[in-house]
Amino acid sequence: MSNSKYEPDQEALSDLEKARCRRNRRPSVQFIDKNLIRRHPSGLEKQQSSCQQRPRLPSIGSNDENESNEVENQKQYSTASDTDSDGEDGAGTDIREMKHKNSSGFGEFAVRRIKQAPYGRREIEIAEQEMPGLMALRRRAESDKPLQGAKIVGCTHITAQTAVLIETLTRLGAQVRWCACNIFSTQNEVAAALAEASIAIFAWKGETDDDFWWCIKKAIGVDQGWQPNMILDDGGDLTHYCHKHFTTLFSTIKGIVEESVTGVHRLYQMCRTQTLTAPAMNVNDSVTKTKFDNLYLCRESIIDAIKRCTDIMFGGKQVVVCGYGEVGKGCCSALRGMGCFVYITEVDPICALQACMEGYKIVRLEEVIKQVDIVVTASGSKNTITRDSLDKLKNGAIVCNMGHSNTEIDVSFLRDSSTSDLQVERVRTNVDHVIWPNGKRIVLLAEGRIMNLCCSSVPSFVVSITAATQALALIELFNAPPNRYKCDVYLLPKKMDEYVASLHLPAFDAHLTELSDDQCKYLGINKAGPFKPNYYRGIMVLLSILKKLRRKEKEMRLLLVGLDNAGKSTILSRINGEEIDSVAPTLGFNIKTFNYADYVLNVWDVGRLGDLLIC
Repeated sequence: MSNSKYEPDQEALSDLEKARCRRNRRPSVQFIDKNLIRRHPSGLEKQQSSCQQRPRLPSIGSNDENESNEVENQKQYSTASDTDSDGEDGAGTDIREMKHKNSSGFGEFAVRRIKQAPYGRREIEIAEQEMPGLMALRRRAESDKPLQGAKIVGCTHITAQTAVLIETLTRLGAQVRWCACNIFSTQNEVAAALAEASIAIFAWKGETDDDFWWCIKKAIGVDQGWQPNMILDDGGDLTHYCHKHFTTLFSTIKGIVEESVTGVHRLYQMCRTQTLTAPAMNVNDSVTKTKFDNLYLCRESIIDAIKRCTDIMFGGKQVVVCGYGEVGKGCCSALRGMGCFVYITEVDPICALQACMEGYKIVRLEEVIKQVDIVVTASGSKNTITRDSLDKLKNGAIVCNMGHSNTEIDVSFLRDSSTSDLQVERVRTNVDHVIWPNGKRIVLLAEGRIMNLCCSSVPSFVVSITAATQALALIELFNAPPNRYKCDVYLLPKKMDEYVASLHLPAFDAHLTELSDDQCKYLGINKAGPFKPNYYRGIMVLLSILKKLRRKEKEMRLLLVGLDNAGKSTILSRINGEEIDSVAPTLGFNIKTFNYADYVLNVWDVGRLGDLLIC
């Protein structure tokens, strides 16, 4: 129960009742009648009702206050979220100009409504029950205060699960300031609960683009005399903003922790151009992220998100999933389990072969775009779905993004109403109908942004695994001896991956088998681990070699051994990310020749014969 001094008022109680009704998928006569009786149209609504032009996407086209007024009539029936966050209470109010203060007088925050704090605290307490690993880490390390002196600025999704991570970091000794990495994923009541706990947080659901960058600047806190020394990022926007506007900060930054594909890609780009000025930890490619978060979180949340937004029946629907990485695997598994016919588009032959072995049909998008009912992007790329693709979709098709950021579905043509021949009609929160001149309409979810965090709840247990990994990465970078980590991108040591996994096993009453001394000698590993070799996902080793190649300017041959299929796939994609000019097979067993700049790399994969060798 919350310790807040705020007592829920009648308006807040009505908000809670709305949230309960959305969870139960049935209307409440009490609050519906209350709204129908007491609500009167504003001047803006009267003006809108006389206007024949349909509203456009507010975050794409403009910050249109009329949009929020029309949605108000539909909120009571919305099922787009299971909390009050999907409401737009206070829409039209400039939150940046408001005077904010919590019950203890703390005012260094910006949230939609501080009075929602009691309900946000309950959401956080519920999440704590399903995050045993992170809570165990908090209990074990709290007395040692391993983050004492750390000043962490974070830019992530603001959910109940993130709040548990934020409060864990503060319990471990850190000072924190936080903002949202997505303008739609913030749970307003959770942000209010963090503000009530005197945490500097700047986030609310439905931010404009200007609000988004304002919140990042406020979170960095330089104008308030605050100097961060650690960055926790999701998507790379915070890191990019610091590099662009606060370059001097990096003289004190001890490390960057990044958890998304997009953000990691941006870090590698900075590394190639030698503009990365602080050590960075790549959490996204950690085993605990790729094997659990990307797969299981998406598998459980995609159905929930689409159901809440559209009330569709999945059985018999034709779906195309763009990308068969870990996210795509989770989406395909869930959709097929609901009775969908699933097609997959893929550029990687290894991932494509995996999909074929699972019984999926690999196609090109243009082969099925006219017949599918649902399009799901999970490619991690940009412009996977273009205007041309949308033109070919049939009437009523659903388009959504399970990848990252808002680049996978190209909606740029919707921004300018003067040049676009399409109209956009908001039908409920996070659901828009894009209407063609001939009357055809498609359903666009979350404006093309990441859907599962905008339109549904996520399983707290899986988030706990990633959050514990992030916390350990921050602890590792902050406490590392000087010069252990250079200005490069690193993976969390395998020992820590296994430690994160061990924190979560007690929740399943799991009992690990202990190797005998003879078995340890035979396998060549320590009884206490790590049990996976350092080259299990040998990305960083290879990138390090490629970096050295530039300096030594000579031909080098690589012998890569002991990689699992996912490791091979990841390495090949990372090589291509390093601007490989061409890839051609040569004679021999699993040999590939890579032309990298002016160098030739001969790569052998000969199975589990030993460590990575350079000859």
